[in-house]
Amino acid sequence: MEIRDGFIEGVFNYCDRWCETCALTSWCRLFADSAQVEAALDPNLQLVVEAPPLPQDIAPSLDTSFAEALDKAEAATASEKVARRRALARERNEDPVVVRASDYCVQVHRWLRDHKDSGPTNPGDPRAVIGWYSTLVPAKVARAILASKWADSGDGDDAHDGEGSAKVALIGLERSHAAWLRLSEIGLASNQETHDFIAQLVWLTDALERRFPRARAFVRPGFDEPEAVARLRASEG
Repeated sequence: MEIRDGFIEGVFNYCDRWCETCALTSWCRLFADSAQVEAALDPNLQLVVEAPPLPQDIAPSLDTSFAEALDKAEAATASEKVARRRALARERNEDPVVVRASDYCVQVHRWLRDHKDSGPTNPGDPRAVIGWYSTLVPAKVARAILASKWADSGDGDDAHDGEGSAKVALIGLERSHAAWLRLSEIGLASNQETHDFIAQLVWLTDALERRFPRARAFVRPGFDEPEAVARLRASEG
């Protein structure tokens, strides 16, 4: 686990974006940046937001000629790379696993709407869990498959990122599975509805594990490093 400027490097890349349930927000740069944006909208915190940076926080400026040369070098290959990645993105959107995950998301939100529930936000409510992960899973599945396609095309080494994104999707599928069972237990979903949705979750889980057989072993920064996090907490305590 790498710490940079007081934050766990890359911790937000493989999380479920549900900050209210996360124990690592104190070391998440994305959470801190989001809090800063919110603070900028609060007139009571305007003086804090507009305070000048400390001298040690000011990055050194690049030589203008070097920066211009760097921009030209990057521009020489950028258009070709963008065209390749757009083509792969179109392939990704037609992938059966992406399509199935997206269909599941649509069906879940239709179910919530039909049951007069736009989606509770309490993490302890199984409907909130189902609603949250129904949106997250398609995004992570799509990212995983696109990363895999980029790696296969030789356009960067994205296979590692694909495994990490697939792991997050698998975790979301497991939590969704448990939440549907809970809904059935408390009588908020019929046995048939539960069976149909869980069948889709099982299909997606099996398909992802076949596509990314090493995803379960992926070590997510912070989340899968409890000993390192414990040492971090101790050092700050």
